[in-house]
Amino acid sequence: MKQKIAFLYLNTGGGHVAPARALAQGIESSYSDTAEPLLVNGFSDKMPLCRRFFENGYQVSSNYFEAGYVLFYRLTEYPAAIRFGNYFVSIHGVRNLMRILRENGITKVVCMHEILIIMAREAIDRVNPSIPLITMVTDPFTAHALWFYVKNNDLVVFSDKLRKEAVERYGHDPERVHCFPFILSKAFDRPYTEDEVAEAKKRLNIPPGQKVLLIAGGGEGLKSADRIVAAFLRRKRPELLIVVCGRNKLLRLQVSTMVEMKKAKNVRVYGFIPFMPDLLNCADCVITKGGASTVMEVLSVGKPVIFSTFIRGQELGNVLYAVHNGAGAYIRKPGQILDHAANILDDPALARQMQANARQLGIKNGLYDVLSFIHSFKFG
Repeated sequence: MKQKIAFLYLNTGGGHVAPARALAQGIESSYSDTAEPLLVNGFSDKMPLCRRFFENGYQVSSNYFEAGYVLFYRLTEYPAAIRFGNYFVSIHGVRNLMRILRENGITKVVCMHEILIIMAREAIDRVNPSIPLITMVTDPFTAHALWFYVKNNDLVVFSDKLRKEAVERYGHDPERVHCFPFILSKAFDRPYTEDEVAEAKKRLNIPPGQKVLLIAGGGEGLKSADRIVAAFLRRKRPELLIVVCGRNKLLRLQVSTMVEMKKAKNVRVYGFIPFMPDLLNCADCVITKGGASTVMEVLSVGKPVIFSTFIRGQELGNVLYAVHNGAGAYIRKPGQILDHAANILDDPALARQMQANARQLGIKNGLYDVLSFIHSFKFG
């Protein structure tokens, strides 16, 4: 019997979507004879309020009203709030998932977002309780309580810290909590070689020997990137500054306008792009936020990283992991960020030490181990 594996996600930042896509593509490429993936947005078109509140609300609040996001994050850790929130999203969500399970003959469900777990469990129980539910806790070090609220499922976590919390704090069966290295796309299996970096620079039209400072904040862009760019333009530094704004059209407009007004030749501005692996491998220093996927991608290619911001709660552990291991720094003020970036770019010894510290972390792509686990997991 050919497996039909549903990967449930929401468009609330790249940290949930990216691993879902990587897993679905991995099933297609490695197990196409025995398994078929299905990517499913947990909120259907008939749930516009949920989509606007959670998906659009995440982008707006995380970039422009962080205090509101943190308050919501904290309040929803309480069981009463979890039950109320689940009622709100389950009105149409459970019926939609039940339809998807039946129409597609789904044999396994992998949930990539904490908001969808209770809803997925209820839909499975109504259709066929024997369908396995595997929850992928995409935050590697600091995770919301909602990830652990449902006990009748198997958990995949990406650190011993979370495995211990799942068992000791939230009461999960240790036999059903599985720890793997963090999931990255295949492009981050290893850092580029020197020749591959040279080829990537040629593709991107970056002159050989040109130092590159990269600003990137995942799919929603980097909060306050416009202030960092403004400070960079005042300094007239020689390196090439590349700014990736993701889906944040307002940020891209703001930064592009500043660059055009200053007629800066050494600043490039992009929206959502497919060549982030090239940029990360070509960069000499990366300015970013504390999102899990972005942090792990930067560390996997061994680049010095500066965190200008992080979302309190879910991203704190990611920043501490890099900073405490000497691979990064947390600096909030644009001028001080650029001072530290200049030190890295102008001091080869400092850059080499931070690169060595990043590589000593031994970031391994857990994609293949997790794919094997999902594929071999018993069902039916």
